[in-house]
Amino acid sequence: MSAIGLKRVEALLENLKRDIDWGSTTHSAQRLKLESLITTKTLTTADSGKIFMLNLAGGFTVTLPSATATNVAGCHFTFIVGTDPTTAYIIEGGTTDKMAGKVVCSAGGNEDEENAITGDRMNFVANTALIGDKIEIFCDGTGYYGYGITGAAGGITITG
Repeated sequence: MSAIGLKRVEALLENLKRDIDWGSTTHSAQRLKLESLITTKTLTTADSGKIFMLNLAGGFTVTLPSATATNVAGCHFTFIVGTDPTTAYIIEGGTTDKMAGKVVCSAGGNEDEENAITGDRMNFVANTALIGDKIEIFCDGTGYYGYGITGAAGGITITG
């Protein structure tokens, strides 16, 4: 058996065109995981790292794993409006009173904020949120922290 040098291993990994499953983590080749949603979904820790395109004008609810579930610390999820909603897209915190965050408007200024971990959901507001509006959510194992940017005043809210 021959040894391969570090540079060769590095080159092989950089040119890999498939996923590597390390047991608790999967590394993907040069592209982020993208999923189009057109219906209600309950996420698991396996969905961490995905970008979810929200693509049903009628809206729906996405439920995050419980903020205190095993192995949820370090999970992160991204949501982007792909179709303007006529009914809200709701991102549920998975556990009541476990969400904090900030929302800004690209036109300038703060839109909404929850400075304590007392929120329950972040909402892409019906008939206000626009294609390209985005929320990123991270979990530390005790709560969720969401950061949103919207193109329209009132496009994203945090409610409890």
